[in-house]
Amino acid sequence: MYVPALMGLLAFAHAAPVDPDPSATLPRHELASADAAGLSRAGLSRAEEAVWDEINRGSFPGASLAVGRWGQVVMEEGLGRTGAGEGAVDPDRTVYDLASLSKVVGTTTAVMLLVEDGRMSLDDPVQAYLPEFMGSGKERVTIRHLLTHTSGLPAGADVYGATPEEGLLRLMRVPLEHRPGMAVEYSDVGFVILFAAAERAAGEPLYRLLDRRVFQPLGMTSTSYVMGEGCLRCAGTSRNLGLAYRGRVHDPISRRLGGIAGNAGLFSTAHDMARFAAMLANGGELDGVRVLRAATIRAFTQRQPGTGTRALGWDTPGAPGTGAAGARVSSSSFGHTGFTGTSIWIDPERGTWVVLLANRTYEDGPNRMQALRRTVHDRVADAVRPGNGMTFTPLGQ
Repeated sequence: MYVPALMGLLAFAHAAPVDPDPSATLPRHELASADAAGLSRAGLSRAEEAVWDEINRGSFPGASLAVGRWGQVVMEEGLGRTGAGEGAVDPDRTVYDLASLSKVVGTTTAVMLLVEDGRMSLDDPVQAYLPEFMGSGKERVTIRHLLTHTSGLPAGADVYGATPEEGLLRLMRVPLEHRPGMAVEYSDVGFVILFAAAERAAGEPLYRLLDRRVFQPLGMTSTSYVMGEGCLRCAGTSRNLGLAYRGRVHDPISRRLGGIAGNAGLFSTAHDMARFAAMLANGGELDGVRVLRAATIRAFTQRQPGTGTRALGWDTPGAPGTGAAGARVSSSSFGHTGFTGTSIWIDPERGTWVVLLANRTYEDGPNRMQALRRTVHDRVADAVRPGNGMTFTPLGQ
């Protein structure tokens, strides 16, 4: 029987595109000027200073920060070091474990493509794609429920099984905790199921779909699942466990499933994530390459009724002082965060976007990432120069 989400895993593990040699030369990338993008250089410096403040407080050893406006990349900075006594962070080269950013960069993007292709429908029952998704009430769970974290599935679950395939099948049988649509419960389990359903609809491993239609067209050459413990470019996510968590996914559910899963598993650089964010902010197109329709991006990034701050896969701003968004971003902004210290946030009204990648879990200290994200996003929003805050009209309409 074909078990989705695991086809070709061993072959892929031997074909990861990331160069493990930290001394190898990668091309540098030309950035747009802040002035040309309508941004204040002083304002962007203040955003960078906020990250340095947390590095100096010991929250994490280093970070990559990328900022842009619409399709223009204005800033790509490596700040601090990848770990204690290790090399400097390079936004082109340093690879971070994206953690739950995998939910939007990988799983949600794949679903967006499949919906555009007519191969998935948001209100289809999950069992239309995965008959193995069995249990009381599960016949009412839809793809939309999984995307909005309203399926009734729990936040997490132990993954039992001698193999990743067996573990996935057991997750499909995890019982619901709520009736579908009745409560918002941020669920890693739900996104594992969503990834499997999308893979069944695609008829191929999702990493191949994403490589062919997103990562390769955008030139995201350092974005991949299954980096492997030999990835010398990867920033470690646990100092206490050393090399065991350099290039090995930090998330326990994804790790038990072989590192290719819907909730976590992607690795990337700030440069690659800047390309991805710029594509979204530019209406689904970048450098003449269209990845998604502008209408699809709008549909997936609008808050859904009865789901709190949740859009389809993406999150939106909450009350001031909560979440990652900040107080200065527009109400139409959207983004997502990752447990390891990663985030992406896009403001379609201003056209601004921010990528922040850090290995927050490297140390065992307090987690101040949400406050930092709010500060950085607010300072980038304030960096838009007067007369440059026009409403964004996506391309391709």
